[in-house]
Amino acid sequence: MASNKVFRIALSASAAAIGGIAAYWTLLAARQGDILFNARKLPVVHLSDDFSTYSHTVPGGMVRGYVYHPQGEAALQDLFVYFAGRGEDVRATAQMLHWLPEGFGFAALNYRGVADSQGHPSEIASVQDACQFANHLRKAFPHARLHVVGRSLGTGVAIQLVARQAFASLQLVTPYDSMLEVAKKRFPLVPLSLLLRHQFNSLEHSKEVAAKTQVLLAERDDVVLPERSAKLIAAWPTPISVQTVPGSDHHSIMGLEATWLYLLDFALTAILPEPKAA
Repeated sequence: MASNKVFRIALSASAAAIGGIAAYWTLLAARQGDILFNARKLPVVHLSDDFSTYSHTVPGGMVRGYVYHPQGEAALQDLFVYFAGRGEDVRATAQMLHWLPEGFGFAALNYRGVADSQGHPSEIASVQDACQFANHLRKAFPHARLHVVGRSLGTGVAIQLVARQAFASLQLVTPYDSMLEVAKKRFPLVPLSLLLRHQFNSLEHSKEVAAKTQVLLAERDDVVLPERSAKLIAAWPTPISVQTVPGSDHHSIMGLEATWLYLLDFALTAILPEPKAA
C-alpha cells in the first residue's frame, strides 16, 4: 500500500511538472514577439527642434520614428539609419547625438509595441517597417547618403534591409549569427527550433549583402556571446572590418564616444572613392 501511495504521489508530481513545462512553452510560443522585442510602453523622452517625426500605420496603431538633422534638411549629407536593440527606445539613444559632426544626421524608429510605437512586434513586421522607413528617407532626403547601423537585436533587421536595398555602408554593433542560437542560452530546456518564429537567421541573410561592412564588438559581452558574433564574421561574404570598443559591455556600448567615432570613421571611409587600378 505504501509503495502504491508513493507511486501515485510521484506520478502526480510528474504530471504537474509536465503540465507546468507545457504551460511555460505555450506562454513563450504565444508571446514570443513581445518577449523577444521586450515590447512595453516607456516614459516620454522629449526631443529638441532638431528632430522631425515620422509615422506610418500598422495593424493596431502607428509605428513612430525620428530624424535628427540639426543644420536643416538641405545641409544633410550623411544619415545613420539606426535599428535598436531589445527594448531600446530610440528617443533615449538620440540623446547621444552630440558626437555627430556637421552634415551627419540620425534616423530611427521604435519597433511595434516598443516605447511609443503600437502594434505587435515580429521579425517580418520589423523588416517591413524598416524597408518602408528607408523608402521614406530616400524621398525626404534625396541627396543624403544612407548608412545602416544595427545594434544587437537590430543587427538582424539591418542585415535583412541591406540585403534588399543598396546603402552606402552597413555597421553591426554586437551582432549574432541567428537569434535561435542566442535564445538557446536563455531557454536551454525549450525546443526553440520548433517554437521560435522570429529566428533572425543573419547567417543566411548575410549572403545577399554587398555593402561595405564594419562590426563593433563589446570588450565584455554576456548577452551575445563572442562565438555568435565570430560565426557571423567568419561567414561574411565581403571584406569586413572588425573593431572591439575598449571598456564596453553589451549594454553600455552605444553610450560611449569611442563607438560613435568608430561609426563615423567607417562611414566616412566608405564614401571615399575607390583608388584607381594601376
